[in-house]
Amino acid sequence: MTGQAGKLSLFDGLQLSGMTLGELWLGYYSVGGNASELEVEAYVLGLLRPDAYQHNLIAQAINESFLGHGQDHPVSYQDQHAT
Repeated sequence: MTGQAGKLSLFDGLQLSGMTLGELWLGYYSVGGNASELEVEAYVLGLLRPDAYQHNLIAQAINESFLGHGQDHPVSYQDQHAT
């Protein structure tokens, strides 16, 4: 995947961010996520497919890590109104 804003998958974004799964889960939880750490890991690895809301919370947690380092927000968000 490319490094342009909004172009990375959850997995690619997590890898590029250098965050651990534990750090991701804490960030996800702090923005309102309520899935378990194991569920978040399964979402990121593509073993489970999150709905748009869950995907966006995980993406936000990863993107906030990039923003905290003065970088763009490369992980894509999903349209919550798509069917």
